[in-house]
Amino acid sequence: MTKTRLVFLIIVSLLLTAAAPPNMINTRKGQQFIITLESNRTTGYEWQIASPLDKKIVKFIDSMYSVKHKNSLVGAGGDEKWIFRAIGKGKTTISLKYIRAWEKDTPPAQTADYTVIVE
Repeated sequence: MTKTRLVFLIIVSLLLTAAAPPNMINTRKGQQFIITLESNRTTGYEWQIASPLDKKIVKFIDSMYSVKHKNSLVGAGGDEKWIFRAIGKGKTTISLKYIRAWEKDTPPAQTADYTVIVE
């Protein structure tokens, strides 16, 4: 993904966030959108999709982790950016969980649910 495309997606994400209530995403068919979540991979935790996506409405594109500041101390947190594409009209929920993958019987440290409305 080019820097220009990433900057564009971030701007679209900010605009969507400003126009909708928290955890509500309004978008149009064909558009990509980003969900940004605080994360700290140095602790072993990472965000994962918690339940299957409605593939008629949204498609997972990519996720990436970045530290918040380039001069951060070792162990400092960052953000995970989850990129999706709206592929069909409708309403769905994207559910994410913050887990350590090797801890199979442990509940998530956090969860996040986003309602997505595609027009």
